Amino acid sequence: MLLNNIFLKILSVVLAISMWIIVATSEYDQIQFSVPVKLKNVPDNRVAVTDENLVNVTLRGSRLILNSLSYNDISVEIDISSFTGYKTTYRIKNSDIKTPSGVEVVRVAPSVINITIDNIISKKVDVTPSFVGEPAKGFKVNTLEIKPSSVEVEGAASLLNDIKFIETLPINLSGKNKKVNYSVGMKRLSGIKNIDPSQVDVIVTFQEDIVQRKLENFSIVMRNKRKGYTYNLLTKKTDIIIKGRSDILDSENLIKNITLYVDTSGLEEGQYLKDIKFESNVNVDIVDISPAKARVEVLQ
Repeated sequence: MLLNNIFLKILSVVLAISMWIIVATSEYDQIQFSVPVKLKNVPDNRVAVTDENLVNVTLRGSRLILNSLSYNDISVEIDISSFTGYKTTYRIKNSDIKTPSGVEVVRVAPSVINITIDNIISKKVDVTPSFVGEPAKGFKVNTLEIKPSSVEVEGAASLLNDIKFIETLPINLSGKNKKVNYSVGMKRLSGIKNIDPSQVDVIVTFQEDIVQRKLENFSIVMRNKRKGYTYNLLTKKTDIIIKGRSDILDSENLIKNITLYVDTSGLEEGQYLKDIKFESNVNVDIVDISPAKARVEVLQ
């Protein structure tokens, strides 16, 4: 048993020395993090607000340690229990920045921030949804309903006096085309202490995004020509306006799926002014054809 204990102690020492050698001989580097500013020990019935919610902290250390760091390993915490007055200009100290052992703070930017200690008030404000992403191709938002449409916000008087609405956290609409119902929280600003209710329901419906598109100099073809006759199409092109879903009208293959033609069946020798007809393999409607008739010459 005694030999086992001695062996374990020696092994621990060897491992510790090995780790020290690895760290000591590692290449040194620098890394930068954007770190939120946390204000500690705020007086009761007051709220503290800073004009800089994030600061950039540059750290130096061995590449081995820096590569293992995450945002949770770094924090900026400022104790404001001794602050007096309404607004204080404060220079961030290295001691305010919490880092793992073996990591050195090189710089912080901005290094000077303004901290306001303010009265707490309550105010009812409207809710505005915040969206990211685009609906499915060919669709757009149709209706939007927020329940409740307003919330009670408690926070710094200097902040709430200027606030007319509060945004939700981002709602992802990417690829959506069916009705969706999200329960989503509010975007928290520095200086806001409480929001009631903390979540709202956002109901979104979608509809087809119907647009129009003009195609100029569209070629016309003839159909139902009889044997033994020669046909000359004297009006070869026309302009058309079509209507349909935006993704269909934006398709590179749109023109290939549309045909404009004149029906020459039953025509004898002579010249004719025939209606230009529209045919499509995709779901689009014709709005206008100009000119709407084509001149056709038939020879025998």
